[in-house]
Amino acid sequence: MRVLGLDHVSVSVANLERSLAFYHELLGIPVLGTGTEESPSVASVVGAGPARFRYADLDLGSGQILEILQYLTPKGTPRHSDVYDPGSGHLAVRVDDLGRALESLAKAGVHPRSEPVKLEEPAWWAEARVVYVTDPDGITIELVERPERTAGARR
Repeated sequence: MRVLGLDHVSVSVANLERSLAFYHELLGIPVLGTGTEESPSVASVVGAGPARFRYADLDLGSGQILEILQYLTPKGTPRHSDVYDPGSGHLAVRVDDLGRALESLAKAGVHPRSEPVKLEEPAWWAEARVVYVTDPDGITIELVERPERTAGARR
């Protein structure tokens, strides 16, 4: 077996519309589709008995999808962990203009955790500018702006 690449990233949210406002309207990620799912096969994958959720699939490019799920049943419990807590993580999205992205987010009341940082090492991160922001459910989002010469490099 070998991994062929990243297919999708999924985040569970409290309110689908609020999250679409963040990911689609503020960050500009195109929506592929939305709906409600409650089929037995999906419930089986979740492993929690009957499952019903609303979803939005967003196009991250290169065939990769951001899947946003609002579970209707079973109801989840919000967990507010930070990126340094075991079991947590973050979603990194590449932007073409970090300054403009931060201006748009600030107008909507979303502020970065720090000033953008310009990375120098390792080589595949050289001159990339990064910053963390938080989505409406407390999920850490890293905005990454890479210079054109390293745009093809991936983490």
